[in-house]
Amino acid sequence: MTPTTITPVPCPDCGEAQNVPPGGFDPEAEPFGPVTCMVCGHAFTRDEYRAGYKARLAERDRRQ
Repeated sequence: MTPTTITPVPCPDCGEAQNVPPGGFDPEAEPFGPVTCMVCGHAFTRDEYRAGYKARLAERDRRQ
């Protein structure tokens, strides 16, 4: 996962994929985030973000 491959991921609380990351977001940076859901305000943990990212990639691959 690199900053150039960032894609909105579904929120584990509401299911919407409308994320609000900080400028220059890098999912590998310490500390992580913050990344929040624009719809419900949920703050993603690193594990939640990574799981959502992997799910989006799998979805994309199934469509191709």
